Amino acid sequence: MSRPARWWLLSDLHLGMSDDDPRRPGTVLPGFLRREVLVASGLQRHVVFVGDTFELAGLDEDGSLARLESILVRHPDTYRALEACAAHGVQLHFVCGNHDVELARPAVAARLSALLSPAETTRVKVHPWFLHVPRVLVAEHGHQHHALHRIPEVLRAAVNGTDELDLPPLAAWHAHPSRSRLSRAGAVARACLASERAERRVREPGYGELLQTESLRLALDEVAVRDLARLSRFRTVSALPRTATRMVLAAAGRPTSGDKAPAAAGRFVRTLETHGSGVAWYVSAHTHRALESTLEGGSARYINTGTWSSDVRGRGPDQSDRRVFPYAVVDVAADGATSGGLRFWRPDGS
Repeated sequence: MSRPARWWLLSDLHLGMSDDDPRRPGTVLPGFLRREVLVASGLQRHVVFVGDTFELAGLDEDGSLARLESILVRHPDTYRALEACAAHGVQLHFVCGNHDVELARPAVAARLSALLSPAETTRVKVHPWFLHVPRVLVAEHGHQHHALHRIPEVLRAAVNGTDELDLPPLAAWHAHPSRSRLSRAGAVARACLASERAERRVREPGYGELLQTESLRLALDEVAVRDLARLSRFRTVSALPRTATRMVLAAAGRPTSGDKAPAAAGRFVRTLETHGSGVAWYVSAHTHRALESTLEGGSARYINTGTWSSDVRGRGPDQSDRRVFPYAVVDVAADGATSGGLRFWRPDGS
């Protein structure tokens, strides 16, 4: 029998250098942490930020360090609330997303830990790829299954920093908005070629060594980790036409995804089950669409934690009311049984 635990999971705050988002996630988050997390007692407490917590994308190591510190200074209430959580024994987890993959750099991860929990830096953990809690849950941002955001060699960020990683195609398009469309299209073409090369390197022995090391950190079988790394793959011939179709549908006001779990989520969970490492919950983010549903062909429950920013997509109370914020909660009883699901929080407590 172990001590009961509670996991709170939320995502896509997109905290940046300004606080001009109408939903003001950096202003709302402290209330959530104080009134939902810090008041809980008698539990092991974990708060998981499932990616895109910060806007760091595209910066080198020095720039990422400076930007991270500036963001926390720009959001002092959030800074103090996170410090209070760590000081009161709450374990903070940051899963890297496509907007804050720079957190995977050892120097940036260490700075985040030192800023939020100087007395006990282990209270803050960064997960470059995904978080795995054996038999309970996995949490990944989800961009690794989205071709134009995928970073095939994501683990190199945690070893060598992201300076050696090429921008994914969509990031290459947005990296230089002031350039001509022809110039930006050229950048995307080069990024597509780089992604194709990176996909081949993921299958080479050198990357296999990184996967082996990651399997120890994740407490997963080495073969399972290798299979998970190869679940999704960037292919130019399929990625660009699919993206063009989605853009046309979006421009016409037609939804591009329904109210069900993505196929990649099912593949991920079934891979874990195949290797005897099944979990009760699979949590992801990235789409800004809060959702809870069943997973076809697996026993796990799917949750997407949506977004706390104003870029809300899909149906739900957070779409019609800006004062509603989605999150997931997973409770683990002393005997290992789990319960929970998607929740919505309002600052006024209603």
